[in-house]
Amino acid sequence: MGELIEHADEGGNVVRVNGERGESIVPVKVYQDVYHQITGRTEEIRKRYSENILVTFDEIEQLHHKLKQICDVHNIVASNEVVTVFHEKERKEQFTSFERFRAYNANAASPTVSVVLKYNFSILLPGLTRPQEYAVTVRLASRVALLKQIQEEAPPFVRGRIYGFMTGHSAEVKVEYADYVVARAFLEAFDEWIRGCNKSPERSSIRWLQRHSHMLPQIGRVSVGAATVYFALAAVAGFAGKPAATEELLRFAVVYVGGFHILMWLAWSTFKTLEESIDSYTEISYLSLNKGDKNLIDAFWKNNWRVYAKAGISVLGAIAIGILSNKLSNLV
Repeated sequence: MGELIEHADEGGNVVRVNGERGESIVPVKVYQDVYHQITGRTEEIRKRYSENILVTFDEIEQLHHKLKQICDVHNIVASNEVVTVFHEKERKEQFTSFERFRAYNANAASPTVSVVLKYNFSILLPGLTRPQEYAVTVRLASRVALLKQIQEEAPPFVRGRIYGFMTGHSAEVKVEYADYVVARAFLEAFDEWIRGCNKSPERSSIRWLQRHSHMLPQIGRVSVGAATVYFALAAVAGFAGKPAATEELLRFAVVYVGGFHILMWLAWSTFKTLEESIDSYTEISYLSLNKGDKNLIDAFWKNNWRVYAKAGISVLGAIAIGILSNKLSNLV
């Protein structure tokens, strides 16, 4: 049953609160203080990270200790924490304390998509008589799990390199605060934790290739076409100064015209495969909390090695096409 709050008739200096335990008379000043304390608005600061962090349970525990250490220097009137683990297919587990989170089932087969840690603190700062409310929310995301979900749900025409743009950030911290100095301490602690995390190396060369990979099929076709024309002109020079039979000229035309179209198709297919290989490369960033995570991480490492092999075969194919365009004159 809700409470009914009415203004009393005693000169407007008190309010009458009707609840389940009966009626209470509360001074207006006290009522206003309680109201502003409960509903008072706070400021918010948020920071996101795109580093390829490799997070295990030990790293999450270190983060928990860092945040708790900040609280040790303040007078904490009240606090609580909630840890939420999100799995595939919108399944989640929620723990009402970090101690309960330590009992998380590491044998689970469902990969972890994200972990959200939320801390609520009521802090009494020096010189103040009223505690202030702070809320710290940390979100850690597994890119490999998000990529797996996107690849399973995305339509077939979505390009591989777009997956990386759809996975978002690997980490985020949000602080709702009344005093910026206190909030800044939480942010700096999270920054320090991010710097100390294990990370997979960022390959700027691959990122550059992925931004421009869509141009590879056209570059391949133009390059092979130009090479074929060049070698055809070089072969024509061999006919200069001597009479050429009609059959030989026709053979020359058939070989180079037919070879030109075949090589152009082979060039497009080869460089298209190279483009797809580059786009399929995934920068590893994960949460490793259970067996499902470990299996998924192993699968992504193997996929990246297959990307290297596929790209290498495509490059060799491109070289073979260039050599073949040079040898067309031997077929005349």
